[in-house]
Amino acid sequence: MTGIFDRTVRIGLSLAVAGFALFWVLNRGWYVSLRDAQFFNGWVLTGAICGLMLLTLRKRVVILPLGRVRGWMALHYYLGFACVGVFFIHAGTSLPDAPMEWVLWMLFVFIAASGLFGALLAKLIPLRLEEHGERIIFERIPVFRRKLAEEAEAIALDSVRDGNTVSIAELHAERLAAYFARPRHIAAHLMSSNLPVSRIMGELASIERYLDEAGKERLQRLRELVLAKDNLDFQYANGGLLKLWLFVHVPASWAMLLVMLAHIVIAYAYSAGVA
Repeated sequence: MTGIFDRTVRIGLSLAVAGFALFWVLNRGWYVSLRDAQFFNGWVLTGAICGLMLLTLRKRVVILPLGRVRGWMALHYYLGFACVGVFFIHAGTSLPDAPMEWVLWMLFVFIAASGLFGALLAKLIPLRLEEHGERIIFERIPVFRRKLAEEAEAIALDSVRDGNTVSIAELHAERLAAYFARPRHIAAHLMSSNLPVSRIMGELASIERYLDEAGKERLQRLRELVLAKDNLDFQYANGGLLKLWLFVHVPASWAMLLVMLAHIVIAYAYSAGVA
């Protein structure tokens, strides 16, 4: 499977390089023929950007046999790199001199940078999640978190009824209830730091000497619940980062598409002497 994927990467890169080389030759041909190459490379850029937007549509259309999303993602990456080259040929090396061009220029640079960042996230985060226990569907995380919180609370209530292990209930009220209630230590999980959960495990260990055998059994189960919650928080922090990136990258792409259409209309209006 890895060999097939590597071969696909090489083919994709080769096609991207060949396509850009063909564009460069045709673009030079427009200059040599004394035609306005800005319209040519502008339409090539428009087509490439529309091609990039097809990935979003592919993810929404799941019932049609349009190929695997991984292939569409690879096409998105390669076309994106080629699109950056076409953009700088179209925009030139000088900065924009009109408000709309500034908006379009900044949107493109932002989207290109966020796209590169997203490509790195899409490569690294799945590997991190697989190395940190069982992979969990992001939308199911709140359900599992609620079940862990309910079981931890039940253990605390049982310790109160027992009467001999009240220290578990006190620790739950002071520390664990808030820990199980919501995602915690997001920054630490993004940095792969185990310090916060180690502190909690230390607090659990500190009350072990006050417990009888039944209390120690409850304490051991609490340790398991804390570690399970830690895994959920890790999945939430890293999976949520991908969700947040999409929330930024995709709307910005649609905004650029709208500004780009307005730019095309104005460009043709000026070329026709209307404006």
